[in-house]
Amino acid sequence: MKNIIRISIAGANDLKIFELVNNFQDNKFFFDLYGVGEAEYDFGANVNYIAADSDEEVAKLAVADVLNGTDILFKGLIQTHTLLKEVLKKEYNLVDQKLLSHIAIVEVPLLGRPILLTDAAMNIDPNLDQERLIIDNAIKVAHSIGISQPKVSLLSSAENINPKMPSSVKARDLTDFYSSKEIDATVYGPLSLDISLSKEISQEKNFTGPIQGDADVLVVPNIDVGNVLYKSLTMFANAKVGGIVVGAKVPIVLTSRGDSLDNKILSLKFALKTI
Repeated sequence: MKNIIRISIAGANDLKIFELVNNFQDNKFFFDLYGVGEAEYDFGANVNYIAADSDEEVAKLAVADVLNGTDILFKGLIQTHTLLKEVLKKEYNLVDQKLLSHIAIVEVPLLGRPILLTDAAMNIDPNLDQERLIIDNAIKVAHSIGISQPKVSLLSSAENINPKMPSSVKARDLTDFYSSKEIDATVYGPLSLDISLSKEISQEKNFTGPIQGDADVLVVPNIDVGNVLYKSLTMFANAKVGGIVVGAKVPIVLTSRGDSLDNKILSLKFALKTI
């Protein structure tokens, strides 16, 4: 990791952003904050606040900052589509991979360990080729956070292949594809959520596959499944969640206005581990 990490925040005139920055007050970090209007809060010495006239200008300034050496792009009080529209402009040449995808790190108290969830926020209904890219991105991130041999579960309603259930067919095809590749990961499906995360249920069902309650990565078949799972975990399982978009030259932290300060901190710490 570099001696000083530069972080650009698009949409920084927000109390939670002020609180976030105050949690990273040391000489390892420097923040470029872009917000509409003059700063409403007093930031520390490791902060440079730049006033803009509109969210569109905020996005333009923050994204352009990546070309000047920013290590992480962080979405604050600005619409996601406004920021990503700027990121995708060809003149910046920021898209490093063939597909941008969203990866969330999820800390569920009952599990006692973090898991990764993809893609619950960007790709709506990925086809087989797109799903491969989503999985490749997730494996790369898993490696970067210290999971040397991630177990990647391809979620469906059950562990059986049903021609009438497209998610199970796609999972089987993906399993066949990765079984012929030499990679530092296990990719397997279709798998139900309970077998993916519960060793006890795997044993009760006499399941003998390579993932038995010890999945490191959950891959959802479409954004509907991902969104429901994401929100269910945060609302009913007391999960902490941090999310980033990968596939660009720098990680892009995506947080919502309703995210807690803890989730914003987790998102930034997650991004820091991937650079």
